[in-house]
Order: sequence, then structure tokens, then C-alpha cells
Amino acid sequence: MDILWTAMGIAVIVVFVFFVLAQHWQRLLGQQNWTIRRLFERVQNLEEIADPAWRRKLTDASPVPLEEVFHFSFNLDDRFWRGAVELTEDDRRYIRDYGSFVGAVKLERWRSHMVATVSEVLPDRKATGWQMRTLDFYPDASKAGDALSLWELNLSRPSLSAERPPSLELLLRANTIELRGHLYGGAASGGKSSPNDEGEVVFLRVPLDTAALSEFRSHDPADSPGNGNGGSPQPYANGNSWQAFYSSANEELGIEWQLRLRDLTRKSEWERWKILESQSLPLATRE
Repeated sequence: MDILWTAMGIAVIVVFVFFVLAQHWQRLLGQQNWTIRRLFERVQNLEEIADPAWRRKLTDASPVPLEEVFHFSFNLDDRFWRGAVELTEDDRRYIRDYGSFVGAVKLERWRSHMVATVSEVLPDRKATGWQMRTLDFYPDASKAGDALSLWELNLSRPSLSAERPPSLELLLRANTIELRGHLYGGAASGGKSSPNDEGEVVFLRVPLDTAALSEFRSHDPADSPGNGNGGSPQPYANGNSWQAFYSSANEELGIEWQLRLRDLTRKSEWERWKILESQSLPLATRE
């Protein structure tokens, strides 16, 4: 009888040990399955990231950096109105009464597109004041003539005929700003005629590329003494500055323009250059 109880005790112990081992192996296999599943998901995610379509979606969803900021302005004096477009006194009176003029254009060049903010002023409507318009431009490289109209000014009163009155138009292209005249056969003593469009005259073309702008580089009037910056000139001649000022004037046509550039892609590089630049120390003189 004692042998029977001993055998039953040993059997219970063996069953308990097997039960504990089974529970342990079950937990171990469960952890291994979870680890394998996680590794599989990570490999799948890596494969999705390597997929071009997934990378494109990721790029579209990520913030697009701001690369460059331009501030553009231009001025048309009396020689332009009387000589280049040959306005009559009635046309000039109409423009003063109903025309709007561009005060400045701010261009933000992002990696994917450009944002233009146009400031307009109405000369004889002081109560209205400044008008601000913001336009988005996505240049299409496959279209050579792709452009965004920033501003348009009719040069004469609209007539009863279906013919469109002559006008000036400020156009933004991928790498240029153009002031174009739609004169429709009218006389124009200046500008460059377009062979494709009758009456189309380009009075002004300003590049938005630093290499093409290099010939127009000049000293920024804002850096002159008395403007609140101590009169310290920007080192625009050595190309290390991330800020630049460009200007030009055509006295024959009566057009002048100014362009300020803030190249944010070079800002950090320029700041490091300013930190590393060491100024020469005066030598101590012996007494």
C-alpha cells in the first residue's frame, strides 16, 4: 500500500513538473512569435519606404522648406508713359482715376512652389489704401510659356468694340519676372517685341537666379549710415552673404527696379563663416 501511494505521489510530481514546463514553453513560444511578428512588420515597413510611390507620399506629407525670399519693386516715370507706351492725356487721366499700381511683390520660393504676395495702391482712392493679394504658383517644367499674372493695368478706357484695350501685365515665370505690354498693334518706342504675339512687347525681364543677377549686384541703400544699422556694409562682393541687393535702371525707357534676396539655403553656411572668420589683432608696440 505504501508503494502505491509513493507511486501516485511521484506521478503527481511528474505531472506538475510537465505542467510547469508546458506553461513555460508556451510563454516562450508566445514571446518568440511576437518577436518574429514585430521583425516582419519592420521589414515590411522598410520595404514600403524603399518603394518610390511610398517615398513620394512621404515627401508630399512632410513639411516643404522655404528656400529663398525675394522683394521686388519697380518704378515707371513720365518718360515711360509718354514715350514707351505713348499715352494720351485722356488715357493718363483714366489710369489715375481707375488704375492700380504695384507697390511691391514678395516672392517666397519653396521647394515645391512659389508664393507671391502683391501689394497694390490706388492713387486716387486714399480711403481704400493698400490691397494685398496672395497667389500660389506651381511652375510646370514641361510648359515653356507657363506663367502667373501678378498684376494688369488697362492703358485706355474700354470701348464698345470687342477688341481688348491695350494693357501692361506683370508676369511671374519659374525663373523670371516680366513686365509685358499688350499693345495690339499700338506704337511702342521701346522694349523687345515678341515674334509670336502681335503687339506683345517685353519692357522688363528680371531673372530670379543668383548667377544671372550677378551683373545687377549693388550696394543696398538700407545699409547706409542713418538707417539704423550702424552703416556696416554687407560683404556683397565676396558672395559669402546670404542677403543681396540688385538694381538697374533704363533711362531711355524710364524704368528702374530693385530686388532684395534672402537665400535661406545659405544662411547657416554664412553664419558659420562669420563665426570662423577671425579679425586681425593689432600688434603690441614696444615702449
